[in-house]
Amino acid sequence: MKLFRPVLWALVTALVADTYSLSPPQQTCVIPALKDDRDDAPAIRQAFSKCGNNGKVAFKKNTKYSIQTVLQLHNLKNVQVDMFGTLEYSTDVRYWILHGSYYYFQNISIAMEFSGEDITIDGYGSGTIDGQGQVWHDLALGVGGLYGRPIPFCLRNVKNAVAKNFEILQSGKWNFLMVEFQNILVDNITLSSTSDDFQANPGNLGNTDGFDTINSNNITIQNIWADVGDDCVSFKPGSTNIHVKNLTCYNSAGIAIGSLGQYEGVRDVVENITAEDVSLYGSRNGAYIKTYAGKRFYWPPQGGGNGYVRNVVFKNFHIENITASPVLIQQCTHWAGYNVPACADTPPTGFFSNISWYNFTGYMNEKVGTKAVSWTCSPLATCEGFSFKDINIKSATGANGTYSCTNVDGYDVTCEKTK
Repeated sequence: MKLFRPVLWALVTALVADTYSLSPPQQTCVIPALKDDRDDAPAIRQAFSKCGNNGKVAFKKNTKYSIQTVLQLHNLKNVQVDMFGTLEYSTDVRYWILHGSYYYFQNISIAMEFSGEDITIDGYGSGTIDGQGQVWHDLALGVGGLYGRPIPFCLRNVKNAVAKNFEILQSGKWNFLMVEFQNILVDNITLSSTSDDFQANPGNLGNTDGFDTINSNNITIQNIWADVGDDCVSFKPGSTNIHVKNLTCYNSAGIAIGSLGQYEGVRDVVENITAEDVSLYGSRNGAYIKTYAGKRFYWPPQGGGNGYVRNVVFKNFHIENITASPVLIQQCTHWAGYNVPACADTPPTGFFSNISWYNFTGYMNEKVGTKAVSWTCSPLATCEGFSFKDINIKSATGANGTYSCTNVDGYDVTCEKTK
């Protein structure tokens, strides 16, 4: 049985909701705020230390909390977090570069992370996390991999959690990260990462992903509104059994699997993924897969890994003003400017099977042409079991979209089936 079937996912979601129901808290800690731009992080740490096990921690409504130091809220168990207020990060670039909570993958730095089990974080429609990201957008100038850019919200090494009903504004990098995770429901989240000069310099928002999953299993992400400068959702290595539904995304790079194969000798796995009922406006891509070249070169690591992607369904997408391909697989990704080996000269980067794109509607930007489907696989990898149906994406002039397939088993260069 395929784990991503909608009926089964409905059952899984219901069971997850029951699993995440917490017992009544034994004690409650209401976090005070200093209100004079002094650091409120010590009071937050103290509240979680006291009430983070079988308790409740509450941020007060209509209250701003100044976050000037890293929050590592670990060893939590059976805790309810009522996030009524606003958590505002400082713009002390030097501090965050030196002190962020480090994770090896792409050298990411985390400003606030929760870990433990049986955690519910509820913003009740008023909770806000403000990353004050403009200072990072100006500093990075489109360099997505700039070290130290802080991720404002992370669930790390967690078992069983719910995160719902809050918003994240102006993240310095990725918005919402789930890493080394088991069982989570993410519901009714708003994300907005914009830049003052986005129209003049849209690349200024590089790497402000909406949701990222790494080495995590059994996740439901639903009822999302996002305006971000990069992937709306990105399923990175180790992402399994994930269901995404009812998303509206503006100015993003689309729904992505990857990047994969970045680290030499590392096996990356992504499987049992469904993304459905997605609307993309002003996106670069629609639903796509990206892997690095199969040979390591330069630094930071840019290839040499392997692995597989299998059992993926993208369906019911509506796309407007897209600037690249709505249906895309792109192997041998690389960072521009380096001496990159030709895709055909690199070892296999992976195995891709049972991947489907269904019911895509909308239109492309006038600058992008007519390519609705673009599958480019390495000649040394395996791409099989691919399918698409009802891809009704038009060019800006109303012309039908065109199809291009390279090294995809069962298809010729125009994506006509050969067997």
